[in-house]
Amino acid sequence: MANAGKMLSSTIRLFQGISRFLLVPAMLLMMPGAPAGATTLDDCIRAALKMNPGLEAAAHRVDAARAAHLQARAPWYPHLVASGDYTRTDNPAQAFMMKLNQERLDMADPGFDPTDPGSTQNMRLSLGARYLLFDWGRSRLNEQMAKQGIEMSSQSQRARRNELVYEVTRGYYNALKADAFTRVYRETAESIEKSLELARERFSEGAVLKTDVLNLEVQHARAEEDLLQAENAYRLALAALNTSIGAEIVGPGRLTPPRDDPPPFAAEPNADETVDNRPELQAAASLARTKRLETSHARRSNLPRVTAFGSVDMDSRVSDHFEESYTAGVKAEWALFDGFARSGAVSEAKARRREAVAELKNTRKTLLLDLRAAQLEAANAFHRLEVTRKALDSAAESLRMTRTQYENGVVEITALLSAQAAKTESSVRNRAAWYDYRIALANIDRAAGKQ
Repeated sequence: MANAGKMLSSTIRLFQGISRFLLVPAMLLMMPGAPAGATTLDDCIRAALKMNPGLEAAAHRVDAARAAHLQARAPWYPHLVASGDYTRTDNPAQAFMMKLNQERLDMADPGFDPTDPGSTQNMRLSLGARYLLFDWGRSRLNEQMAKQGIEMSSQSQRARRNELVYEVTRGYYNALKADAFTRVYRETAESIEKSLELARERFSEGAVLKTDVLNLEVQHARAEEDLLQAENAYRLALAALNTSIGAEIVGPGRLTPPRDDPPPFAAEPNADETVDNRPELQAAASLARTKRLETSHARRSNLPRVTAFGSVDMDSRVSDHFEESYTAGVKAEWALFDGFARSGAVSEAKARRREAVAELKNTRKTLLLDLRAAQLEAANAFHRLEVTRKALDSAAESLRMTRTQYENGVVEITALLSAQAAKTESSVRNRAAWYDYRIALANIDRAAGKQ
């Protein structure tokens, strides 16, 4: 039966491990209305919340804090201890007490010799109890500090979740941005190839010089090199996204780009109100409360401690019946002098409390700066998006006009190459601004604790 139980337990753990890695990909494939292999931002975030090892570790820290709180509540319950021992001795004092507890000591026996009791054996079974009656609230303070430990670990888990959602969002848009760059460079290479074919035709007709063909061939080779670098950057971006998620669930061509334009930049929120949602700030406040409780605990560390105790004991020779006895009482302990250890502990606790309060203020200032930087970054990205959109329209029209002029022999090849380079650069800048603005909006949500 034991072996069967172990096999069943191993099978369950194996199934849980397999389902952990297969559940999310299977869920993504079975989503109604989604194209085969398509992965949206929400899919990536849901997968990361289930599979990211960092978030899993944060959840275990919360469980550990709850277990610590359970330990801190132990003084509120009676402590029971059961014990048993067998002793054999010829020591006069111990033998005397053994026989006395066994109620077989006969001092009137002519053969009684307290200095030579012979070999004596005793089996003792004991059940003891201890209960704390009063300790000036130190146990209650320990429990309250353990509750603050749960709060701090929970806020740390929220902070990790907040960062993870932004990390996945940023990785998702960075991968799409890298894919967009790949498309731009591929279109550029194709456009230069068409211009190269035209130049070769015109060269064969004697309408242009050989240098036009050579210049276009050089530009085509550079465009191919840029395309290779963009494709490699795309693969790296996908690897970074999968690392953030915690599993290899996203492959090339599977990300679904957003179809609508990003929302316009809204008015800046009130930083003093918004930053209070950050779990880092709440964790720092919880730490300050913990340090205040530790100061109170240190002040009460040398005050009296009153404990009730009792036990039921049974003594017997191995072959006889047991003789019962009991012990009960109340114990008070008060350390009158400890070499100034208590005063040192109080001073240390006060310093730690002041440190935590200062860290709380510093955390608020840091988070306010983080939020302000995120707002400025979003405003900058929004303006960049407007500028690059206009520049892209102008560059596309300039390229169209220059190509027509080159076909008609009005301009030289250098003008066409410059127009093509301007179009490529404008396309890259526009795509970068488009995705950077989306990332900046997500960064505002992270800085405000809204993820």
